[in-house]
Amino acid sequence: MLKWVVLGSGCFSPEPGETGATVRNPAGHALVVGRDILLFDLGFGDLGQMFRAGLDPACATHLFFSHRHPDHVGDLPALLFYYRYARKPRGGRLHVCGPRGFAGFFQRLERAHHPWLKPKGFEIKISELEERDVVNGGDWRVLCREVPHSTEAIALRWEGGRRSVCYSGDTGFDPGFSLFAQQADLLVLECSLPDGAKNASHLQVSQSLQLVKTSGARRSLLTHLSRSSFQELSKRALSPKIRIASDLMQIRVG
Repeated sequence: MLKWVVLGSGCFSPEPGETGATVRNPAGHALVVGRDILLFDLGFGDLGQMFRAGLDPACATHLFFSHRHPDHVGDLPALLFYYRYARKPRGGRLHVCGPRGFAGFFQRLERAHHPWLKPKGFEIKISELEERDVVNGGDWRVLCREVPHSTEAIALRWEGGRRSVCYSGDTGFDPGFSLFAQQADLLVLECSLPDGAKNASHLQVSQSLQLVKTSGARRSLLTHLSRSSFQELSKRALSPKIRIASDLMQIRVG
Protein backbone atom coordinates (compact mmCIF):
# COMPACT_ATOMS: atom_id res chain seq x y z
CA MET A 1 0.00 0.00 0.00
CA LEU A 2 1.20 3.50 -0.86
CA LYS A 3 -0.78 6.33 0.72
CA TRP A 4 -0.24 10.06 1.27
CA VAL A 5 -1.74 11.49 4.46
CA VAL A 6 -2.10 15.23 5.06
CA LEU A 7 -1.42 16.05 8.71
CA GLY A 8 -1.46 19.80 8.23
CA SER A 9 -2.53 21.74 5.13
CA GLY A 10 -2.13 25.29 6.39
CA CYS A 11 0.43 28.07 6.73
CA PHE A 12 2.22 29.02 9.94
CA SER A 13 -0.78 30.68 11.60
CA PRO A 14 -4.54 31.10 11.21
CA GLU A 15 -5.56 34.48 9.85
CA PRO A 16 -7.62 36.93 11.95
CA GLY A 17 -11.23 35.81 12.12
CA GLU A 18 -10.54 32.12 11.48
CA THR A 19 -12.14 29.81 14.03
CA GLY A 20 -13.22 26.21 14.41
CA ALA A 21 -13.23 24.05 11.30
CA THR A 22 -11.61 26.74 9.13
CA VAL A 23 -8.35 26.53 11.12
CA ARG A 24 -5.73 24.34 9.47
CA ASN A 25 -2.73 22.69 11.11
CA PRO A 26 0.68 23.82 9.81
CA ALA A 27 2.64 21.77 7.30
CA GLY A 28 3.02 18.05 7.88
CA HIS A 29 2.57 14.98 5.70
CA ALA A 30 3.08 11.24 5.92
CA LEU A 31 3.78 8.74 3.16
CA VAL A 32 2.70 5.26 4.19
CA VAL A 33 4.84 2.67 2.38
CA GLY A 34 3.61 -0.76 3.40
CA ARG A 35 4.22 -1.00 7.16
CA ASP A 36 6.58 1.98 7.22
CA ILE A 37 5.90 5.71 7.51
CA LEU A 38 8.01 8.46 5.98
CA LEU A 39 7.28 11.92 7.38
CA PHE A 40 7.63 15.04 5.23
CA ASP A 41 7.72 18.00 7.64
CA LEU A 42 6.05 17.95 11.05
CA GLY A 43 4.72 21.34 12.11
CA PHE A 44 3.48 22.13 15.61
CA GLY A 45 0.47 20.00 16.49
CA ASP A 46 1.11 17.41 13.78
CA LEU A 47 2.14 14.63 16.19
CA GLY A 48 -1.43 14.65 17.49
CA GLN A 49 -2.63 14.67 13.89
CA MET A 50 -0.79 11.40 13.30
CA PHE A 51 -2.92 9.73 15.97
CA ARG A 52 -6.10 11.30 14.58
CA ALA A 53 -5.19 9.85 11.18
CA GLY A 54 -4.66 6.40 12.68
CA LEU A 55 -0.89 6.47 12.15
CA ASP A 56 1.54 4.96 14.66
CA PRO A 57 4.61 7.22 15.14
CA ALA A 58 6.64 4.13 16.06
CA CYS A 59 6.33 3.03 12.41
CA ALA A 60 8.25 6.08 11.15
CA THR A 61 11.61 5.18 9.62
CA HIS A 62 12.56 8.49 7.96
CA LEU A 63 11.83 12.16 8.63
CA PHE A 64 12.39 14.59 5.75
CA PHE A 65 12.32 18.28 6.62
CA SER A 66 12.08 20.77 3.75
CA HIS A 67 13.50 23.61 5.87
CA ARG A 68 13.89 24.79 9.47
CA HIS A 69 10.96 27.18 9.93
CA PRO A 70 8.90 26.36 13.05
CA ASP A 71 5.70 25.64 11.14
CA HIS A 72 7.55 22.75 9.46
CA VAL A 73 9.71 21.42 12.33
CA GLY A 74 7.65 22.48 15.36
CA ASP A 75 6.71 18.96 16.47
CA LEU A 76 10.15 17.43 15.96
CA PRO A 77 10.98 17.86 19.68
CA ALA A 78 7.54 16.48 20.59
CA LEU A 79 8.18 13.40 18.46
CA LEU A 80 11.64 12.81 19.94
CA PHE A 81 10.21 13.26 23.45
CA TYR A 82 7.55 10.66 22.57
CA TYR A 83 10.20 8.22 21.36
CA ARG A 84 12.23 8.58 24.55
CA TYR A 85 9.38 8.19 27.04
CA ALA A 86 6.51 6.43 25.26
CA ARG A 87 7.35 4.20 22.28
CA LYS A 88 10.62 3.86 20.40
CA PRO A 89 10.82 3.67 16.61
CA ARG A 90 9.89 0.11 15.69
CA GLY A 91 13.12 -0.59 13.81
CA GLY A 92 15.36 0.86 16.52
CA ARG A 93 16.68 3.44 14.09
CA LEU A 94 15.49 6.79 12.74
CA HIS A 95 16.95 8.67 9.76
CA VAL A 96 16.32 12.42 9.93
CA CYS A 97 17.10 14.50 6.84
CA GLY A 98 17.04 18.22 6.18
CA PRO A 99 18.71 20.95 4.10
CA ARG A 100 22.12 22.52 4.60
CA GLY A 101 22.50 23.70 8.20
CA PHE A 102 20.11 21.10 9.58
CA ALA A 103 22.71 19.11 11.56
CA GLY A 104 23.71 22.17 13.59
CA PHE A 105 20.06 23.08 14.10
CA PHE A 106 19.36 19.56 15.40
CA GLN A 107 22.28 19.75 17.85
CA ARG A 108 21.08 23.10 19.21
CA LEU A 109 17.55 21.74 19.57
CA GLU A 110 18.83 18.75 21.54
CA ARG A 111 20.93 21.00 23.79
CA ALA A 112 18.01 23.34 24.45
CA HIS A 113 15.89 20.42 25.70
CA HIS A 114 18.71 18.35 27.23
CA PRO A 115 18.41 15.53 28.20
CA TRP A 116 14.78 14.90 27.19
CA LEU A 117 15.28 14.51 23.43
CA LYS A 118 18.33 12.23 23.58
CA PRO A 119 17.57 8.86 21.96
CA LYS A 120 17.22 6.09 24.50
CA GLY A 121 17.24 2.54 23.16
CA PHE A 122 17.37 3.59 19.51
CA GLU A 123 19.70 5.37 17.09
CA ILE A 124 19.27 8.60 15.12
CA LYS A 125 21.14 9.35 11.91
CA ILE A 126 21.19 12.97 10.71
CA SER A 127 21.79 13.82 7.05
CA GLU A 128 22.03 17.18 5.32
CA LEU A 129 20.73 17.03 1.74
CA GLU A 130 21.83 19.19 -1.16
CA GLU A 131 21.00 19.42 -4.86
CA ARG A 132 20.89 15.96 -6.52
CA ASP A 133 21.47 14.06 -3.27
CA VAL A 134 19.66 10.73 -2.99
CA VAL A 135 18.48 8.81 0.09
CA ASN A 136 18.13 5.09 -0.58
CA GLY A 137 15.59 3.10 1.39
CA GLY A 138 16.02 -0.34 -0.12
CA ASP A 139 13.20 -0.65 -2.62
CA TRP A 140 12.65 3.12 -2.83
CA ARG A 141 14.69 6.32 -3.03
CA VAL A 142 14.18 10.02 -2.29
CA LEU A 143 15.74 12.63 -4.55
CA CYS A 144 16.51 16.19 -3.48
CA ARG A 145 16.31 19.57 -5.21
CA GLU A 146 17.20 22.90 -3.62
CA VAL A 147 14.40 25.46 -4.00
CA PRO A 148 14.20 29.25 -3.53
CA HIS A 149 12.93 30.27 -0.10
CA SER A 150 13.87 32.70 2.67
CA THR A 151 16.23 30.08 4.16
CA GLU A 152 17.90 26.89 2.95
CA ALA A 153 15.09 24.72 1.59
CA ILE A 154 14.65 21.53 -0.41
CA ALA A 155 11.96 19.77 -2.40
CA LEU A 156 11.82 15.98 -2.25
CA ARG A 157 10.76 13.28 -4.70
CA TRP A 158 9.99 9.73 -3.56
CA GLU A 159 10.30 6.97 -6.16
CA GLY A 160 9.61 3.27 -5.76
CA GLY A 161 7.87 0.45 -7.61
CA ARG A 162 7.29 2.63 -10.70
CA ARG A 163 5.41 5.17 -8.59
CA SER A 164 6.47 8.65 -7.53
CA VAL A 165 5.43 11.43 -5.18
CA CYS A 166 6.95 14.91 -5.33
CA TYR A 167 6.73 17.31 -2.36
CA SER A 168 7.67 20.95 -2.84
CA GLY A 169 7.93 22.10 0.77
CA ASP A 170 7.99 25.91 0.77
CA THR A 171 9.25 27.46 -2.45
CA GLY A 172 9.17 30.56 -4.54
CA PHE A 173 8.51 30.30 -8.26
CA ASP A 174 11.12 28.20 -10.05
CA PRO A 175 10.34 27.06 -13.62
CA GLY A 176 12.95 24.30 -13.30
CA PHE A 177 10.91 22.68 -10.54
CA SER A 178 8.61 21.28 -13.24
CA LEU A 179 11.40 18.99 -14.43
CA PHE A 180 11.97 17.70 -10.90
CA ALA A 181 8.25 16.94 -10.57
CA GLN A 182 7.90 15.63 -14.13
CA GLN A 183 5.19 12.97 -14.52
CA ALA A 184 4.89 12.39 -10.76
CA ASP A 185 1.95 10.20 -9.78
CA LEU A 186 1.22 12.78 -7.08
CA LEU A 187 2.58 16.31 -6.86
CA VAL A 188 2.11 17.90 -3.43
CA LEU A 189 2.65 21.59 -4.06
CA GLU A 190 2.50 24.67 -1.88
CA CYS A 191 -0.08 27.33 -2.76
CA SER A 192 0.27 29.99 -0.08
CA LEU A 193 -0.61 33.25 -1.78
CA PRO A 194 -3.43 34.86 -3.73
CA ASP A 195 -2.43 36.32 -7.06
CA GLY A 196 -0.80 39.72 -6.74
CA ALA A 197 0.75 39.08 -3.31
CA LYS A 198 4.38 40.16 -3.12
CA ASN A 199 6.42 37.41 -1.50
CA ALA A 200 9.13 35.72 -3.58
CA SER A 201 9.47 32.92 -1.01
CA HIS A 202 6.06 31.37 -1.74
CA LEU A 203 3.81 30.57 -4.69
CA GLN A 204 0.78 32.50 -5.84
CA VAL A 205 -2.25 30.54 -7.01
CA SER A 206 -1.52 31.11 -10.71
CA GLN A 207 2.12 30.12 -10.23
CA SER A 208 1.13 26.88 -8.50
CA LEU A 209 -1.31 26.02 -11.27
CA GLN A 210 1.33 26.81 -13.88
CA LEU A 211 3.79 24.38 -12.26
CA VAL A 212 1.06 21.74 -12.03
CA LYS A 213 0.49 22.08 -15.77
CA THR A 214 4.13 22.13 -16.88
CA SER A 215 5.10 19.22 -14.61
CA GLY A 216 2.63 16.88 -16.28
CA ALA A 217 1.88 15.31 -12.89
CA ARG A 218 -0.87 12.71 -13.02
CA ARG A 219 -2.52 14.16 -9.91
CA SER A 220 -1.77 17.24 -7.85
CA LEU A 221 -2.56 18.29 -4.29
CA LEU A 222 -2.37 21.99 -3.39
CA THR A 223 -1.40 22.59 0.22
CA HIS A 224 0.20 25.14 2.61
CA LEU A 225 -2.97 27.14 2.13
CA SER A 226 -3.85 30.52 3.56
CA ARG A 227 -7.46 31.61 3.84
CA SER A 228 -6.96 33.99 0.92
CA SER A 229 -5.33 31.42 -1.38
CA PHE A 230 -8.03 28.88 -0.50
CA GLN A 231 -10.77 31.38 -1.30
CA GLU A 232 -9.18 32.15 -4.66
CA LEU A 233 -8.78 28.45 -5.50
CA SER A 234 -12.40 27.81 -4.55
CA LYS A 235 -13.56 30.25 -7.22
CA ARG A 236 -11.63 28.51 -9.99
CA ALA A 237 -12.79 25.65 -12.19
CA LEU A 238 -10.01 23.19 -11.37
CA SER A 239 -9.25 20.03 -13.28
CA PRO A 240 -10.46 16.82 -11.57
CA LYS A 241 -6.77 15.90 -11.34
CA ILE A 242 -6.17 18.82 -8.95
CA ARG A 243 -7.32 18.62 -5.33
CA ILE A 244 -7.28 21.20 -2.56
CA ALA A 245 -5.73 19.71 0.57
CA SER A 246 -7.50 19.49 3.90
CA ASP A 247 -6.25 18.22 7.25
CA LEU A 248 -6.35 14.41 7.61
CA MET A 249 -7.03 13.88 3.89
CA GLN A 250 -5.72 10.52 2.64
CA ILE A 251 -4.83 9.75 -0.98
CA ARG A 252 -3.85 6.38 -2.40
CA VAL A 253 -0.99 6.65 -4.87
CA GLY A 254 -0.71 4.56 -8.04
